[in-house]
Amino acid sequence: MAIKKVFPVFLAVLLSACAGGQSVSKVTVTMSEFAFEPASITVAAGQPVEITLINDGAIEHDFAIEVIPAEDVSTEGSMSGHDMSDQHAEFDLHTATGPGETSVLRFTPTQPGTYKIICSVPGHLDAGMTGELIVK
Repeated sequence: MAIKKVFPVFLAVLLSACAGGQSVSKVTVTMSEFAFEPASITVAAGQPVEITLINDGAIEHDFAIEVIPAEDVSTEGSMSGHDMSDQHAEFDLHTATGPGETSVLRFTPTQPGTYKIICSVPGHLDAGMTGELIVK
């Protein structure tokens, strides 16, 4: 009878340990005029990352990293027709979010380093809308 009570608990522990793969680092970033909160994000190299971007501002904002070694990059809810500046037309990571909206950026960083996050909407970088992604 004791085996019937212990076995389900043992099985649950075993399955959770064997669920395999890597856990996803989930981060929520709030964007407003003209800041990212938090402004600094730390994640692990080789571990999947999911950043949920919430635009609390009254105008569109984006989250961009010009150069970062990353794999499995995908976005959800990103704006089409986004107004990026001509100076930063190509990004390794990028998603845009309209006012009052949310988008999600997923990726796996492959190399440690500190990478600059910017909002590429014209004038936002000049207004100080920057942050950093630290990959350890």
